[in-house]
Amino acid sequence: MPAVLTIAVGMLLVMMDTTIMNVALPHIQEAFSIDLQMSQWTITVYTLSMATIIPYAGFLSDRYSSKRIFAISVLLFTLASLLVFFSQNIEELILFRVLQGLAGGVVGPVGIAMSFKIIPIEKRGSLMGILGLPMLLAPTIGPALSGWLVSQFEWNTIFLINLPIGIAALIMIYLFLPSFDKDKQTVIDKKGAVLAPFVFPFLIYSVHIGLDRGWTQFSTLFFFITGLIMLIIFIIVELGAEDPLLQFKAFKYPEFSKGLSLMWLNQIAVFGSMLLIPLYLQNQLNYSSLEAGLLMVPQALASFVGLTVGGKLFDKYGTKSAVIPGLIIMLVSLGFLTKVSETSTAIYLLIAIVALGLGQGLVNMQVNNHALKSIPLSMINRVTPLSNEMLQVVNSFSIAFLTTFLTKQMSDTRFSTLNKRAIHAYHNTFLLLVIFVGIALILSFFINDKKIPTRKK
Repeated sequence: MPAVLTIAVGMLLVMMDTTIMNVALPHIQEAFSIDLQMSQWTITVYTLSMATIIPYAGFLSDRYSSKRIFAISVLLFTLASLLVFFSQNIEELILFRVLQGLAGGVVGPVGIAMSFKIIPIEKRGSLMGILGLPMLLAPTIGPALSGWLVSQFEWNTIFLINLPIGIAALIMIYLFLPSFDKDKQTVIDKKGAVLAPFVFPFLIYSVHIGLDRGWTQFSTLFFFITGLIMLIIFIIVELGAEDPLLQFKAFKYPEFSKGLSLMWLNQIAVFGSMLLIPLYLQNQLNYSSLEAGLLMVPQALASFVGLTVGGKLFDKYGTKSAVIPGLIIMLVSLGFLTKVSETSTAIYLLIAIVALGLGQGLVNMQVNNHALKSIPLSMINRVTPLSNEMLQVVNSFSIAFLTTFLTKQMSDTRFSTLNKRAIHAYHNTFLLLVIFVGIALILSFFINDKKIPTRKK
């Protein structure tokens, strides 16, 4: 338990910073006299840096020991946060955010791989659920904390949050995290190492410029098509490599493929709802940013309940016992959100949001556990970076797709007023999430729910 909690604290540190900047952007623009496009680079470079370093996480863990790499990454991330605090101009801020991303990109995959080695098979569901907390809490806690801090102090104080969390994580690593063997004979996959820094960042960057400049622009198409071609080449190289950076051979295990597919569909719903609900509350229902933020807190609390209950169900009865009810609850919740209007009460909204959080908690880590337990334990260090990297890409593309869909829906001229048009657009976008969750529900019935022991070879 203390070791898993240690990993969770380290992951929370990194994940909070994926959303913590959103609220602070207007203040950064004012502080450095820059436009929105330039300020957004503080978010973009963080994501791109993480995507660049993730493929190397498995090799570093094998070569230098997981505990050492985890500790160094947390330390560097904490120091980079301090440097961000002292940034004197936008160039320094962007540079130090790059350092944050490079350090933070290693924490997640290494942490999950370590937890899979630490946790006994019979307690994997309940204890792995602890690692799901940062994924579900960070998008809520980050903006809430940063919103309060920037309203009371300077924008850079948001990065001081990382110092006590980082120091606590380092102390806990020293006290509670066991040592892991290292393999000095591990040789890096040179061809993969050359391709990796470009493949996933190119794809993710194409999404960023697509949202900013348009999807038919030359730069968008260039980065997307180039990234796609490089991805195909990268997969071919990795499949033929003796010791690949990312273990694509994991997809030959059907339950891994099913689990990962369910994870992607669930993440689309998670990130989609966390994007849409606050926007809907503020832009169409006239909630303040504080009110919208407070209304999202019960979702995080409900997710914690779902994670706890889902983990116990997973351990006792298997994956379906948690995932199928969770997806049904999510479907009902999103159905409620397709009917939200200006006359909807706070109670109605609260029921929908709490139900959504509960469903997400039941599903989130259980599908991840199902995927990872089906592969050989010897592959785990090279598979967790693969799942993390692909989730980065899926999250980027899903947000881009939903944002574009929402924008297109708002151009529907059948409605007399802009407000009615916007509400209709949000309803249709929530309905789109219903479809994704429905597909996930159908897929969940095909899960092999027999107790699959973690493979040794």
